[in-house]
Amino acid sequence: MSKVDIKGKGTMELSGGVLILRWKRGAYIGIDVARAALEAISTLGHGARVPMLVDIQGVTHSAAARKVFPHSSSVSRMALLGSSPVDRVVAMFRLPLLPTGFPIRYFTSEDKAMTWLLEPSGESGTELGYSH
Repeated sequence: MSKVDIKGKGTMELSGGVLILRWKRGAYIGIDVARAALEAISTLGHGARVPMLVDIQGVTHSAAARKVFPHSSSVSRMALLGSSPVDRVVAMFRLPLLPTGFPIRYFTSEDKAMTWLLEPSGESGTELGYSH
């Protein structure tokens, strides 16, 4: 398992079959950083669609970054991990706007997020949800 630096704004690794993206708290994610994250997904996932955990705690994204990230060709389902009321509001606002084509949920527990990401599923489309 190796970590890939995402332009100094975070790291990504493939662990136990799940891509884990940990943005640095307070990071601003612009289009160049979002594209670097997409490249890391492709590299670490070896072209396969894999589940992904994204730690969004204290992070903001530009409108352009939100349009390119994530892409359904490389992600099978996504868990957004937050901890604060602000993270929850940002996630709940963003979830309906994401053109994902895969299930996506917001969690406040990393263990619950990982359990959901690894459970077998025949689902398709977009599932929007929130779990503690």
